[in-house]
Amino acid sequence: MELLNDLPEEAAAFGRARELAADMAWTLQAAMINDPLFGGAGVPLDPGVLLTPAPGRTARISVISLIGLPGDEQRRSFVNQLQMALFAWIKRNPAGDRPLGGLFVMDEAQNFAPSTGATACTESTLALASQARKYGLGLIFATQAPKGIHNRIVGNAATQFYGFLNSPTQIAAAREVAQAKGSAVLDISRLRAGQFYAVSEGLPFRRIVTPMCLSHHPSSALTEEEVLVRAQGQEY
Repeated sequence: MELLNDLPEEAAAFGRARELAADMAWTLQAAMINDPLFGGAGVPLDPGVLLTPAPGRTARISVISLIGLPGDEQRRSFVNQLQMALFAWIKRNPAGDRPLGGLFVMDEAQNFAPSTGATACTESTLALASQARKYGLGLIFATQAPKGIHNRIVGNAATQFYGFLNSPTQIAAAREVAQAKGSAVLDISRLRAGQFYAVSEGLPFRRIVTPMCLSHHPSSALTEEEVLVRAQGQEY
């Protein structure tokens, strides 16, 4: 009798499961139409492919442009997926006896791990900042707003570079950091291209001059159309 009494309840649960599955299918189909992260065709996101050099080469540089993603939330969601995949990969493939197994560079870092609030990729960014070094993954977080980036990223950065700043707020932030390390950056608002103040663990701020990168630098950045054409592997 107990088994018979349970049948209507089980049937209702089964019907509810079918209804939920149908709703999920429609939601996924809508996402595939509206969200570039789900739609289209392509290869799986594999950090091993992004970091492994081609035969006969010593290194590989993979540049990922977010210009094809229309909104900040989609960009942050993609960065979160990339960082989680990268973190999982380096744990399976640590650098071992090599100085570095790879280098991850994030431009405009304040947009992905801001000093206030949280984004879809804040936690994965902080996880990399605190743990990536022990697996041999180097990190570079670039920003034009030193006070705009999460303090745990700054706290985990053993080496910091400060270039030309002209905002009074950002200049004050750089001078505050320098003062805490017993140094001064009095002329940071007059630095030129290739000139930086650098500080590292156990070392004070020092003014340095770096050579310009010898790679090709066009007179202006690529347009959105040029980026998309290159991403599709077509000639421009």
